[in-house]
Amino acid sequence: MDWSEKNWLEEDKLFFPKRKVNNRDSKNISHVIGHLYSYKMKRTVGWESFWGEYLFYQYLELDFDTIRYYEQPVEVPVVNLKKENELNVWAHVPDVLVFRQGHKPLLYQIKGGNSEPESELDSLINFKCREFVKEREWIYHIIRPKELPEVIKSNILLLRHFQRPRTYYTSWEKELVQKISYLSGVSILELANSFSGKTDYRLILPLVYHLITRGVLKTNINVDINEKSIVQLGNIGEALTEFIGGVDGNAGQIRN
Repeated sequence: MDWSEKNWLEEDKLFFPKRKVNNRDSKNISHVIGHLYSYKMKRTVGWESFWGEYLFYQYLELDFDTIRYYEQPVEVPVVNLKKENELNVWAHVPDVLVFRQGHKPLLYQIKGGNSEPESELDSLINFKCREFVKEREWIYHIIRPKELPEVIKSNILLLRHFQRPRTYYTSWEKELVQKISYLSGVSILELANSFSGKTDYRLILPLVYHLITRGVLKTNINVDINEKSIVQLGNIGEALTEFIGGVDGNAGQIRN
């Protein structure tokens, strides 16, 4: 599906957060609630787990094909029996609805690490979510970002610091892209140093990292990203998807 020309006005109204993030567990768990600024959504997005929602949302910010995403977007009707054999009717709110270019909408339930056997209640919730997406021709996935390899998590968290555009970037971006188009095997530091005759190389360093977050440049995400990392034209989204899982195909390492 082509999402590139949508204005998203209808989706913004439909998929507003159906519940507020809460910190009911914050007495026992640190960093359990917060908000991040989404450059894709151009607003703040709430999260309840650093290694769950926060990490996954940062992945979505780096994923070149993710056009838009909505946290706590829908209410899925669930009916089960109480102990007294009374009907219990309630609504489950999945974590995030993602629109990726070329794909059907994806509804995600974000879980922690250390996969455990599915409880009877979880089984019911997942069944109802799958019914819900089937009616809408969406896709439903359960995902565990905490199970990403440590180096991938570290790189995602590093790159989050370079997402914000700075006003002076536009003065150097075009020349940087032209340079790297004919340079091969160049490191981040070497690329920045190539501007030393014109400006302080330390101004170019964050621009290189920023262009990685924008999907203009790519580097090897399977090792720690630093000034010695080799960069070239391209984006890291495809490499990240190997871990998250093909949206319509293979499950990847942290998704089912």
